[in-house]
Amino acid sequence: MRLRISSRFLPGILAIAGLTLAGGEALATSLASTNLVDLLRNSTSILKGEVTSVTDGVDPSGLPYTEVTLEVGQTLRGVETGTYSFRQFGLLAPRLSPDGTRLAMPAPDGLPKYEVGEKVLLFMSRPASQTGLRSTYALGNGKFTLGPGRAENAMGNQGLFTNVSLDASLTTSNDARMLQTEIGAVNDGDFVSLVERAVQGGWVENGLMWRTNEGRRSGGSTGTATVTVK
Repeated sequence: MRLRISSRFLPGILAIAGLTLAGGEALATSLASTNLVDLLRNSTSILKGEVTSVTDGVDPSGLPYTEVTLEVGQTLRGVETGTYSFRQFGLLAPRLSPDGTRLAMPAPDGLPKYEVGEKVLLFMSRPASQTGLRSTYALGNGKFTLGPGRAENAMGNQGLFTNVSLDASLTTSNDARMLQTEIGAVNDGDFVSLVERAVQGGWVENGLMWRTNEGRRSGGSTGTATVTVK
């Protein structure tokens, strides 16, 4: 029996393909170079919480999705509180249509994976205007798994603090130590504290935290603590 992908899935598949397949080398470079400034600059919500449910399905338009439900413990940016659910593209595993002739697609490699009971800090992108699908900014870069004394994204935090500059007047000793991390987990409390203060103080927007290779735009004092990881 020959399987085929329903044409109803194509818009979502093509959209994801554009992110994960086209210009793969350029995309990989872009994702690998995503740092904390990018996450703060581009996330519309930043949520800390625990994953309570992970399910999948196909919506009425034929678009396969994975639905993640989060019990939000802290909203660092955005309006989401309490129990919050969002859907990202793709199923947990391939699935045949009821008549056995169509194959619904699993989530492509690169999209974050979730587990019930997992404690996370999520830098969320804006929901897609047409489908409502949503994921973390820069895929696995924007999802941090939190554990006792550790916070780490799917990239092993590689590049997270590369080309990050922070005004010296704002830098604590814990910040300075963390900003020197080239790869590997960092302390979860220190990381959440840094993100929370950056959001509340509008550090990126006010030129108090910036990409070193872009130069400082405005605001802040003259002292800086600059990290450049090669």
